[in-house]
Amino acid sequence: MAERIRFPGNAGNPAITGELPVNPFDPEQLRQVLLLNEAVLVSFSASPNPRAPWDWSTLSWNITMPTTVIPGVHVEVTLFGEGEQVVQPQGSRPAKPYGDTTYTLVLRTPLAARQLGKVDLAIDFGSCFELPQRIDEVREMIQAEVKRSFPSTGKVTLRDQGIEVDFGINSFVIDIPLTTDVPNWFDADIDLTVGFQVFPVDGRVGASYSFAKTTVSFGAASAILSGGCSVAVAKALEEQSDGFFDGFIGPAIARQIREKVRLGMNTALAAFNNGRTPPYKVHDFTLTESNLLVRICPVSAPPQPSDHGGVGGGEVEPAHA
Repeated sequence: MAERIRFPGNAGNPAITGELPVNPFDPEQLRQVLLLNEAVLVSFSASPNPRAPWDWSTLSWNITMPTTVIPGVHVEVTLFGEGEQVVQPQGSRPAKPYGDTTYTLVLRTPLAARQLGKVDLAIDFGSCFELPQRIDEVREMIQAEVKRSFPSTGKVTLRDQGIEVDFGINSFVIDIPLTTDVPNWFDADIDLTVGFQVFPVDGRVGASYSFAKTTVSFGAASAILSGGCSVAVAKALEEQSDGFFDGFIGPAIARQIREKVRLGMNTALAAFNNGRTPPYKVHDFTLTESNLLVRICPVSAPPQPSDHGGVGGGEVEPAHA
Protein backbone atom coordinates (compact mmCIF):
# COMPACT_ATOMS: atom_id res chain seq x y z
CA MET A 1 0.00 0.00 0.00
CA ALA A 2 1.30 3.40 -0.91
CA GLU A 3 2.28 5.59 2.01
CA ARG A 4 -0.28 8.30 2.81
CA ILE A 5 0.81 11.65 1.47
CA ARG A 6 1.30 14.23 4.22
CA PHE A 7 1.16 17.88 3.34
CA PRO A 8 3.19 20.44 5.30
CA GLY A 9 1.42 21.62 8.44
CA ASN A 10 -0.87 18.61 8.73
CA ALA A 11 0.99 16.83 11.52
CA GLY A 12 -0.83 17.13 14.85
CA ASN A 13 -3.89 18.80 13.31
CA PRO A 14 -6.90 16.83 14.69
CA ALA A 15 -9.15 18.11 11.90
CA ILE A 16 -6.91 16.30 9.38
CA THR A 17 -5.24 13.44 11.21
CA GLY A 18 -8.03 12.72 13.72
CA GLU A 19 -5.44 12.68 16.50
CA LEU A 20 -5.55 15.11 19.41
CA PRO A 21 -2.19 16.63 20.37
CA VAL A 22 -1.01 15.65 23.83
CA ASN A 23 0.53 18.48 25.83
CA PRO A 24 3.06 17.53 28.48
CA PHE A 25 1.64 17.91 32.03
CA ASP A 26 3.74 19.10 34.93
CA PRO A 27 3.64 16.34 37.60
CA GLU A 28 3.85 18.94 40.37
CA GLN A 29 0.93 20.87 38.90
CA LEU A 30 -1.08 17.63 38.74
CA ARG A 31 -0.35 17.00 42.45
CA GLN A 32 -1.67 20.46 43.32
CA VAL A 33 -4.79 20.00 41.17
CA LEU A 34 -5.54 16.73 42.97
CA LEU A 35 -4.89 18.45 46.28
CA LEU A 36 -7.50 21.15 45.56
CA ASN A 37 -10.00 18.50 44.45
CA GLU A 38 -10.09 17.19 48.02
CA ALA A 39 -11.75 20.41 49.25
CA VAL A 40 -15.52 20.43 49.85
CA LEU A 41 -17.74 23.51 49.91
CA VAL A 42 -20.14 22.85 52.77
CA SER A 43 -22.04 26.13 52.45
CA PHE A 44 -21.84 29.58 50.86
CA SER A 45 -24.70 32.07 51.23
CA ALA A 46 -25.73 35.71 51.59
CA SER A 47 -28.41 36.87 54.03
CA PRO A 48 -30.63 38.70 53.41
CA ASN A 49 -30.72 38.07 49.68
CA PRO A 50 -32.07 40.05 47.96
CA ARG A 51 -31.50 43.09 50.14
CA ALA A 52 -32.90 46.61 50.06
CA PRO A 53 -30.66 49.34 48.61
CA TRP A 54 -28.24 50.80 51.19
CA ASP A 55 -28.82 47.82 53.53
CA TRP A 56 -26.21 45.28 54.57
CA SER A 57 -26.08 41.57 53.87
CA THR A 58 -23.79 39.01 55.47
CA LEU A 59 -21.77 36.57 53.38
CA SER A 60 -21.08 33.26 55.14
CA TRP A 61 -19.06 30.26 53.99
CA ASN A 62 -17.76 26.95 55.27
CA ILE A 63 -15.08 24.94 53.45
CA THR A 64 -13.64 21.57 54.39
CA MET A 65 -10.00 21.94 53.40
CA PRO A 66 -7.78 19.23 51.86
CA THR A 67 -6.07 16.84 54.25
CA THR A 68 -3.15 15.99 51.98
CA VAL A 69 0.01 17.92 52.76
CA ILE A 70 2.51 18.88 50.07
CA PRO A 71 5.67 20.37 51.61
CA GLY A 72 6.06 24.02 50.69
CA VAL A 73 2.56 24.29 49.14
CA HIS A 74 0.02 26.55 50.89
CA VAL A 75 -3.67 26.44 49.94
CA GLU A 76 -5.19 29.93 49.88
CA VAL A 77 -8.91 30.76 50.01
CA THR A 78 -9.83 33.91 48.08
CA LEU A 79 -13.16 35.74 47.99
CA PHE A 80 -13.88 37.70 44.81
CA GLY A 81 -16.70 40.19 44.40
CA GLU A 82 -15.92 43.62 45.76
CA GLY A 83 -12.28 43.28 44.86
CA GLU A 84 -10.18 40.36 46.06
CA GLN A 85 -9.70 39.25 49.68
CA VAL A 86 -7.86 36.28 51.20
CA VAL A 87 -10.13 34.70 53.83
CA GLN A 88 -10.24 31.81 56.28
CA PRO A 89 -11.93 28.52 55.26
CA GLN A 90 -14.83 29.28 57.63
CA GLY A 91 -16.09 32.80 58.14
CA SER A 92 -18.41 35.66 57.29
CA ARG A 93 -18.15 39.28 56.23
CA PRO A 94 -20.45 42.25 55.63
CA ALA A 95 -21.49 43.06 52.07
CA LYS A 96 -22.99 46.30 50.82
CA PRO A 97 -22.28 46.57 47.10
CA TYR A 98 -23.93 49.35 45.12
CA GLY A 99 -25.50 47.01 42.56
CA ASP A 100 -26.17 43.32 41.96
CA THR A 101 -22.89 41.52 42.61
CA THR A 102 -21.58 37.98 42.18
CA TYR A 103 -19.24 36.68 44.89
CA THR A 104 -16.94 33.74 44.16
CA LEU A 105 -14.84 31.51 46.42
CA VAL A 106 -11.62 30.20 44.87
CA LEU A 107 -8.90 27.91 46.20
CA ARG A 108 -5.40 28.60 44.94
CA THR A 109 -1.93 27.08 45.14
CA PRO A 110 1.16 28.28 43.29
CA LEU A 111 0.35 26.05 40.27
CA ALA A 112 -3.41 25.44 40.42
CA ALA A 113 -6.77 27.07 41.13
CA ARG A 114 -10.28 25.78 41.69
CA GLN A 115 -13.56 27.68 41.88
CA LEU A 116 -15.64 26.23 44.71
CA GLY A 117 -18.87 28.18 44.35
CA LYS A 118 -20.56 31.51 43.85
CA VAL A 119 -23.40 33.58 45.29
CA ASP A 120 -25.41 36.22 43.43
CA LEU A 121 -26.34 39.02 45.82
CA ALA A 122 -29.27 40.95 44.34
CA ILE A 123 -31.07 44.19 45.22
CA ASP A 124 -34.82 44.43 45.86
CA PHE A 125 -36.08 47.75 44.48
CA GLY A 126 -39.64 47.18 45.70
CA SER A 127 -39.46 50.09 48.15
CA CYS A 128 -38.08 52.54 45.58
CA PHE A 129 -39.76 55.18 43.44
CA GLU A 130 -39.00 56.64 40.03
CA LEU A 131 -39.02 60.40 39.51
CA PRO A 132 -39.25 61.32 35.81
CA GLN A 133 -37.86 64.64 34.67
CA ARG A 134 -39.12 65.99 31.36
CA ILE A 135 -36.67 65.70 28.51
CA ASP A 136 -37.38 69.26 27.33
CA GLU A 137 -36.11 70.53 30.69
CA VAL A 138 -32.92 68.52 30.27
CA ARG A 139 -32.55 69.81 26.69
CA GLU A 140 -32.98 73.42 27.81
CA MET A 141 -30.39 72.91 30.54
CA ILE A 142 -27.87 71.53 28.04
CA GLN A 143 -28.54 74.35 25.58
CA ALA A 144 -28.05 76.92 28.32
CA GLU A 145 -24.68 75.41 29.26
CA VAL A 146 -23.53 75.45 25.63
CA LYS A 147 -24.56 79.11 25.28
CA ARG A 148 -22.55 79.92 28.39
CA SER A 149 -19.49 78.37 26.75
CA PHE A 150 -19.82 80.60 23.66
CA PRO A 151 -20.67 84.14 24.87
CA SER A 152 -21.56 86.82 22.34
CA THR A 153 -18.42 88.77 23.27
CA GLY A 154 -16.07 85.93 22.31
CA LYS A 155 -14.12 85.34 19.10
CA VAL A 156 -16.33 82.36 18.30
CA THR A 157 -20.06 83.02 18.69
CA LEU A 158 -23.32 81.19 18.08
CA ARG A 159 -25.11 81.69 14.80
CA ASP A 160 -28.83 82.40 14.69
CA GLN A 161 -29.84 78.76 14.22
CA GLY A 162 -30.81 76.87 17.34
CA ILE A 163 -28.67 74.34 19.21
CA GLU A 164 -29.96 70.83 18.51
CA VAL A 165 -29.73 68.05 21.12
CA ASP A 166 -30.37 64.39 20.23
CA PHE A 167 -30.66 61.90 23.10
CA GLY A 168 -29.66 58.25 23.29
CA ILE A 169 -29.41 55.88 26.25
CA ASN A 170 -27.37 57.83 28.85
CA SER A 171 -25.85 59.85 26.04
CA PHE A 172 -26.58 62.82 23.82
CA VAL A 173 -25.17 64.60 20.78
CA ILE A 174 -25.22 68.39 20.39
CA ASP A 175 -25.14 70.21 17.04
CA ILE A 176 -23.72 73.70 17.61
CA PRO A 177 -23.78 76.33 14.80
CA LEU A 178 -20.97 78.89 15.24
CA THR A 179 -19.31 81.71 13.38
CA THR A 180 -15.86 83.23 13.74
CA ASP A 181 -13.93 86.18 12.41
CA VAL A 182 -10.58 84.92 11.10
CA PRO A 183 -8.03 87.82 11.10
CA ASN A 184 -6.86 88.80 7.61
CA TRP A 185 -9.13 86.17 6.07
CA PHE A 186 -12.78 85.45 5.33
CA ASP A 187 -15.39 84.96 8.06
CA ALA A 188 -16.05 81.27 8.69
CA ASP A 189 -19.10 79.24 9.63
CA ILE A 190 -18.29 76.41 12.03
CA ASP A 191 -20.63 73.49 12.58
CA LEU A 192 -19.78 71.43 15.66
CA THR A 193 -21.13 68.01 16.50
CA VAL A 194 -20.21 67.06 20.06
CA GLY A 195 -21.02 63.87 21.97
CA PHE A 196 -21.36 63.37 25.73
CA GLN A 197 -22.34 60.62 28.17
CA VAL A 198 -24.04 60.85 31.56
CA PHE A 199 -24.21 57.87 33.90
CA PRO A 200 -24.83 56.96 37.55
CA VAL A 201 -21.83 56.38 39.82
CA ASP A 202 -22.82 54.98 43.23
CA GLY A 203 -25.84 57.28 43.43
CA ARG A 204 -23.97 60.27 42.04
CA VAL A 205 -23.89 61.78 38.56
CA GLY A 206 -21.01 61.07 36.21
CA ALA A 207 -20.51 62.78 32.86
CA SER A 208 -17.85 62.52 30.19
CA TYR A 209 -17.03 64.08 26.86
CA SER A 210 -16.98 61.55 24.01
CA PHE A 211 -16.05 63.20 20.71
CA ALA A 212 -16.12 66.34 18.57
CA LYS A 213 -16.49 66.70 14.79
CA THR A 214 -15.87 70.14 13.28
CA THR A 215 -16.84 71.35 9.80
CA VAL A 216 -15.54 74.76 8.71
CA SER A 217 -16.88 76.64 5.67
CA PHE A 218 -15.76 79.98 4.27
CA GLY A 219 -18.40 80.02 1.56
CA ALA A 220 -18.15 79.42 -2.18
CA ALA A 221 -16.76 82.89 -2.94
CA SER A 222 -13.75 82.41 -0.65
CA ALA A 223 -12.59 79.36 -2.59
CA ILE A 224 -12.41 81.45 -5.76
CA LEU A 225 -10.99 84.63 -4.22
CA SER A 226 -8.36 82.76 -2.21
CA GLY A 227 -7.16 80.66 -5.12
CA GLY A 228 -8.26 77.48 -3.35
CA CYS A 229 -6.32 78.20 -0.13
CA SER A 230 -9.52 78.40 1.94
CA VAL A 231 -9.82 74.60 1.80
CA ALA A 232 -6.45 74.18 3.49
CA VAL A 233 -7.25 76.88 6.05
CA ALA A 234 -10.59 75.21 6.82
CA LYS A 235 -8.90 71.86 7.37
CA ALA A 236 -6.37 73.43 9.74
CA LEU A 237 -9.15 75.13 11.70
CA GLU A 238 -11.13 71.87 11.94
CA GLU A 239 -8.15 70.02 13.37
CA GLN A 240 -7.45 72.86 15.79
CA SER A 241 -11.08 72.96 16.91
CA ASP A 242 -11.27 69.18 17.48
CA GLY A 243 -8.06 69.29 19.50
CA PHE A 244 -9.32 72.24 21.53
CA PHE A 245 -12.52 70.37 22.38
CA ASP A 246 -10.64 67.19 23.25
CA GLY A 247 -8.29 68.98 25.61
CA PHE A 248 -10.39 71.70 27.20
CA ILE A 249 -13.89 72.74 26.09
CA GLY A 250 -15.41 69.25 25.88
CA PRO A 251 -14.45 68.12 29.41
CA ALA A 252 -15.38 71.56 30.80
CA ILE A 253 -18.89 71.38 29.32
CA ALA A 254 -19.22 67.80 30.63
CA ARG A 255 -18.44 69.01 34.17
CA GLN A 256 -20.98 71.82 33.87
CA ILE A 257 -23.68 69.46 32.59
CA ARG A 258 -22.92 66.98 35.38
CA GLU A 259 -23.43 69.67 38.02
CA LYS A 260 -26.65 70.88 36.42
CA VAL A 261 -28.08 67.35 36.19
CA ARG A 262 -27.10 66.73 39.82
CA LEU A 263 -28.73 69.98 40.91
CA GLY A 264 -31.94 69.15 39.06
CA MET A 265 -32.08 65.67 40.60
CA ASN A 266 -31.43 67.02 44.10
CA THR A 267 -34.17 69.64 43.68
CA ALA A 268 -36.70 66.98 42.67
CA LEU A 269 -35.54 64.73 45.51
CA ALA A 270 -35.87 67.51 48.11
CA ALA A 271 -39.46 68.12 47.01
CA PHE A 272 -40.22 64.38 47.26
CA ASN A 273 -38.55 64.06 50.69
CA ASN A 274 -40.48 66.94 52.23
CA GLY A 275 -41.45 65.51 55.65
CA ARG A 276 -40.74 61.87 54.75
CA THR A 277 -39.21 59.45 57.25
CA PRO A 278 -37.00 57.69 56.40
CA PRO A 279 -35.67 60.01 53.70
CA TYR A 280 -34.95 58.82 50.17
CA LYS A 281 -31.82 59.33 48.12
CA VAL A 282 -30.83 58.77 44.51
CA HIS A 283 -29.74 55.25 43.67
CA ASP A 284 -29.37 55.55 39.89
CA PHE A 285 -30.92 57.12 36.80
CA THR A 286 -31.46 56.51 33.10
CA LEU A 287 -31.45 59.15 30.37
CA THR A 288 -33.52 58.33 27.26
CA GLU A 289 -35.00 60.25 24.36
CA SER A 290 -38.22 60.52 26.40
CA ASN A 291 -37.10 61.58 29.89
CA LEU A 292 -34.54 61.47 32.67
CA LEU A 293 -35.81 58.72 34.97
CA VAL A 294 -34.35 58.98 38.48
CA ARG A 295 -34.70 55.99 40.84
CA ILE A 296 -34.77 56.94 44.53
CA CYS A 297 -34.72 54.52 47.47
CA PRO A 298 -35.25 54.87 51.24
CA VAL A 299 -32.23 55.15 53.49
CA SER A 300 -32.65 52.63 56.29
CA ALA A 301 -29.31 50.86 56.72
CA PRO A 302 -29.03 48.60 59.78
CA PRO A 303 -25.80 48.47 61.80
CA GLN A 304 -22.81 47.03 59.99
CA PRO A 305 -22.41 43.33 60.79
CA SER A 306 -19.07 42.15 62.11
CA ASP A 307 -16.53 40.43 59.90
CA HIS A 308 -15.23 37.00 60.84
CA GLY A 309 -13.65 35.88 57.60
CA GLY A 310 -10.62 38.04 56.91
CA VAL A 311 -7.05 36.96 57.47
CA GLY A 312 -6.17 37.83 61.06
CA GLY A 313 -9.71 39.00 61.86
CA GLY A 314 -10.74 42.67 61.93
CA GLU A 315 -13.37 44.52 59.91
CA VAL A 316 -13.41 44.90 56.15
CA GLU A 317 -13.94 48.38 54.80
CA PRO A 318 -17.16 48.31 52.72
CA ALA A 319 -16.84 49.21 49.06
CA HIS A 320 -19.67 51.74 49.19
CA ALA A 321 -20.49 53.66 52.32
